Amino acid sequence: MSSSSDDGFQKRKRALVVLTVVATPLALGMETLVRTQVFPLLMGGDFEEVRAVLGPLLTPVAWGLCGVAILANIAGFALYARLVARSIARLPPERRALGPERERAALGAFLLAASVPQVPCILSTLTFTFGAPLAPVLVGVTLGSLGVFAQALRTRSPA
Repeated sequence: MSSSSDDGFQKRKRALVVLTVVATPLALGMETLVRTQVFPLLMGGDFEEVRAVLGPLLTPVAWGLCGVAILANIAGFALYARLVARSIARLPPERRALGPERERAALGAFLLAASVPQVPCILSTLTFTFGAPLAPVLVGVTLGSLGVFAQALRTRSPA
C-alpha cells in the first residue's frame, strides 16, 4: 500500500473514530434543539405538560440506563476483542501480519462494537425528551461516551 493511500486511510479513520465518540453527545444536543424549537411549534404547551407528567416516571429509568451503560461498556469491550480476532482470522494467512489489514479489521470492529454502549445512551436521551431530568441523562451519555472513547483507544493497537 502506498504512503499516500495509507495517509488517506488514517485521516478517514480518525474522522470516523471522532464522529463515533461524539455521536451520543451530538444526539443529546439535537434532541434538545428539536424539543425546544420544533415541538413547541407542533404541539404548543401540551408537550411540556406531558413532560411534567412523565418526568417522575422516567427519572428512575434514566438512572437505570446509567447502570445499563456501564454493562454495555463491558459488553462492547468484549465484543470488540472478538470482532477484531474474527476479522483478522478471516484474512488470508499471508495478509494477517500486515499492519494496514489489521488496522482495517480493528476499525470495522470498533464501528460495530461502539454501538453497544451507545444504545442505552440514546435511550437515555429519549427519557430526557419525555421529561426525565438532565442529570441522569448527562451521567449516562458521559459513561457511554467514555466507553466508546476507551474502545477508540484500542483501535490504535489491534490484537
